[in-house]
Amino acid sequence: MNTKSLCALILLASFPALTAFGQDIQVSRTNKTIEVTVTQTVTAEPEVAVVEVGYNNFGPTRDSTVDENVRASNKIIQGLMDGGIPESAIETEELQIQQYGPEANVPAAETRQRKFGANQEWDIHVPVAKAQQTVNLAIAAGANEVEDIDWTVKDPDALEEKAIAQAVAKVRETATEILSGLGEKLGGLLYASNMSRRPKGWPFSGMQTQMASVSARRPVPKLRLFPKKVEKQATVHVIFAVE
Repeated sequence: MNTKSLCALILLASFPALTAFGQDIQVSRTNKTIEVTVTQTVTAEPEVAVVEVGYNNFGPTRDSTVDENVRASNKIIQGLMDGGIPESAIETEELQIQQYGPEANVPAAETRQRKFGANQEWDIHVPVAKAQQTVNLAIAAGANEVEDIDWTVKDPDALEEKAIAQAVAKVRETATEILSGLGEKLGGLLYASNMSRRPKGWPFSGMQTQMASVSARRPVPKLRLFPKKVEKQATVHVIFAVE
């Protein structure tokens, strides 16, 4: 657990009204308040790895480019399944066919050979213990792209709820400590807001590399993955009355 930010504002002056996140709280000398914002972060060991691999190729015609991509992609999928990765764990993430025009300083012959491009990418959901094997299988079968390794847990919502619960407990503790030092006593709850910042999808913070094509005549390089702890963060904003 790590408290990223902690701030408290005691409002004791006389003002007509205080607007807090869309909520009107009346503040006066007879209606004193304390406003506290706490951010809590909890961590957990990863349980699931989402491995993103793909195949990217170019060609002089659309049909030849697509045919090559389909051939290579089928080989990669078959290699994964032969290695023990169930079909249900594989999801198509991206499928692209593009046509390219002439580029400056690129020889005409090369431009003709790279007129079209095709790309397929897959998300493969496996237990963390199988992440290394999954990457190795994909590369051995011909994958020439390894994008994001996403480390997560089986129940991200439960981890976030834990962060929220800790933030709520810390808010009351902080407000009580501050008021105690000022000779004041914590009153009832006037306003509360959960400002939790959810990550975008999963925390794409693992290995992010582009891999060159691997020749079948060369030994496949062995990668080493280092799973990252999963973090969830919760920010709670609360206003209490001061007795």
